[in-house]
Amino acid sequence: MSKKSLVLTAITLFAAFALSSCATKTAYIPQGTRPEAVSGFSQDDIDDTVYAAVESLLTLDRIKAPEGSSRAVVIVENVVNDTLSRGRDAEALAEGLGLGLREELTNCGKIVVYNREAAQYATVQVTPQYILKGRLTQRNLRQDNSDVQIEYSLNLTLIDLATGLEFWQKRIPLRKLAARKNVF
Repeated sequence: MSKKSLVLTAITLFAAFALSSCATKTAYIPQGTRPEAVSGFSQDDIDDTVYAAVESLLTLDRIKAPEGSSRAVVIVENVVNDTLSRGRDAEALAEGLGLGLREELTNCGKIVVYNREAAQYATVQVTPQYILKGRLTQRNLRQDNSDVQIEYSLNLTLIDLATGLEFWQKRIPLRKLAARKNVF
């Protein structure tokens, strides 16, 4: 083997080793386990926040079914995302919160979620009693050590459509601490 081909072989092996060691591995996270915390709002954060909200709402037993019905009808509006994320990520976060709220409220057995799109094709008219509105906010606070404390807050309001009165509100905070370089 010539000196030139020996050098080329060594460079090729080094490059292959360097590239293979830089490759990241993708793996499934088993259901029911918590992945490493992230500075953004993860699916676990969405699930925990939605669960806390629905549990609070149902525990107070504020939602009453109309006379002659076993379940109340609630409009669940899309959550307004007022965080620092923008674009598709922001839309996905707001949609994830809205879908989570609809799912948990529908499956609790006390509530039927009113679907405005489907209602236009309905043969039976249904009048919703309530509307649930939500807003997700974010504040980033610098710590003395250059870390960032990220404070998310899901703010929900339940309004009686007959009177316009707000009779349930819930603020669900979520705080995270991250290195400044990991916060966008």
